[in-house]
Amino acid sequence: MIGLIGKSTRNFFTMSLDLLGMLTITVRESIHLKDSARRKMFWFLFKRQLYNSGFKAAYINALIATILGWLLITMTLSLLPKGVDFVDYYARIFYIVSVREIGPLISGIILISRSATAVTSELGNIKLKGEFDVVTAHRMSPVFLFCLPVFYAFPLSLLMMFFYFNVVCVLSSYAILLIFTDFGSALSLNQYLITIVDKISIIEIITSMGKACLGGLLIGMISVLFAMQVSDKYTDISKAISSSATTQLFVFFLINVSFSFMAYR
Repeated sequence: MIGLIGKSTRNFFTMSLDLLGMLTITVRESIHLKDSARRKMFWFLFKRQLYNSGFKAAYINALIATILGWLLITMTLSLLPKGVDFVDYYARIFYIVSVREIGPLISGIILISRSATAVTSELGNIKLKGEFDVVTAHRMSPVFLFCLPVFYAFPLSLLMMFFYFNVVCVLSSYAILLIFTDFGSALSLNQYLITIVDKISIIEIITSMGKACLGGLLIGMISVLFAMQVSDKYTDISKAISSSATTQLFVFFLINVSFSFMAYR
């Protein structure tokens, strides 16, 4: 038991140091963006990564947000105390459940399961086939080509997914009010949105941005880190994907809990 604990602790610190080293090298590579030719190449790779991780995941993000919007409005209607303003009551539930907690968590899980695993698989195959050596032989940096687009695209993608989620969640809940209750006919969409936005403080915005930036950054870098550990066996790729996804889920959950704890204090 002591040996297992010691091994796990050693592996944790080793992974943390490797991740810190990769982040340092990736940030250092950003200086090459001053070169117009390299910046053009980076922009192409960045847009490709942003499209794959941020835009193509919008449909599943919106679908889950729609379901959550229906659930939240139904729950609010069933729990609404007598004499309490409905919209004000719902706005308080919405910003705590969707903006602060569930929205970021679900968006992060979608990013991990859909995009991060794809990055690990893609880079793992490149590593397995020795194509990093080919890139290096052409005097190009593998970090610049493969890490830098992920470094910038993943945080922005996660922030976009937060935005999609909350907007769709609000609109779907208003649709339920409009179709199935008497509140919708007496409440315009503009009044509904203003009441909800007024409840979202600057702390909520900072918390969400912190979760997106730090969470997206670490999810992307962990994907690359585990892909780099692929050696000469095809089974290494599946192991890298499994280990990467497990680590990302734990790290992102920890980030969510930490930011929420600081916001609640």
